[in-house]
Amino acid sequence: MKAEHINFTEKVLLGLPAPTKADGAKTYYDIGCKGGLSLIITYGGSKTFYFFMFFQGRPIRVKLGKVGQLSLSDAKKRTHSMREMANNGEDPTINRREIQKSITIKDFYYQYYKPQHADVFKKDNSRKSDDVAFRCGLSEIYTSKLISITHENLLRLQNKLFKTGSPYTVNRAMSLLRHMYNKAMEWGLYPKKFQNPVIGIKKYKEKSRDRFMDGDEIKRFFTALAEDPNETFRNYVLLSLFLGQRRSNILVMRWSDIDFHNGLVYFPETKNGESLRIPLTTQAIRLLSDIRIKNHSEWILPSTTSASGHYEELKRG
Repeated sequence: MKAEHINFTEKVLLGLPAPTKADGAKTYYDIGCKGGLSLIITYGGSKTFYFFMFFQGRPIRVKLGKVGQLSLSDAKKRTHSMREMANNGEDPTINRREIQKSITIKDFYYQYYKPQHADVFKKDNSRKSDDVAFRCGLSEIYTSKLISITHENLLRLQNKLFKTGSPYTVNRAMSLLRHMYNKAMEWGLYPKKFQNPVIGIKKYKEKSRDRFMDGDEIKRFFTALAEDPNETFRNYVLLSLFLGQRRSNILVMRWSDIDFHNGLVYFPETKNGESLRIPLTTQAIRLLSDIRIKNHSEWILPSTTSASGHYEELKRG
């Protein structure tokens, strides 16, 4: 199918239709970017940015990333950088192969994985969990080349970590590393002809951390809660019990999310990235009604000390 030249914008790219299976892939070139930015759409709907140009008389094409995982502005920046390399007589494809040979685990995490994936697509708690898993589980291989790590290296590392850490910590580190290698292959920083070295490494069995209070403990729990001087903390605990939602959902509740008439609470965005509506229990409605009498903030659990305006610090309670 003949290629088309259009002006790339986020809105235009999202609206481009997938070609039919009979037509095969469709190629678009950006007339608004001087440097050879192109987009290929497969009949399955996958949209991928590429850098394309003729270098010293031969065509070269470098995969930049998929739409949705790589922003248009970043794709244009990489295109501009590769065009400058070519203008200086450097082959952009050779440079990518040199990066493959030299990049270390630590460099890949901080220069590529965090800024291009974690900081863009992950929520704050997930990013913090990644940082902990990386520091606690993978520090021993920081200076190892991404391309030099073998399956056997990681088996030894896993066994060593298990002797000093918990199964949970070891499993999180290996899961993070596996995803890092997948992204490295996707971005052309790890040869696709190589297998992800984490594949085949089995997770350790994690013991359930569930615990239930008995009758006497429940009485003492509510007595201690009632005596806590921090009213906002007391309300947080009770709402958590009545609604059964994650901490991150409870803390950011607004009055606009509460439908007293229909007895519902709306969570615009959960950890899974989805919205959620759940019914309010009688206890929850009674508690929210009591809170509303004293509360004139947009937040159900307000704070005068946090930058966000809602309650964040739970450790003291």
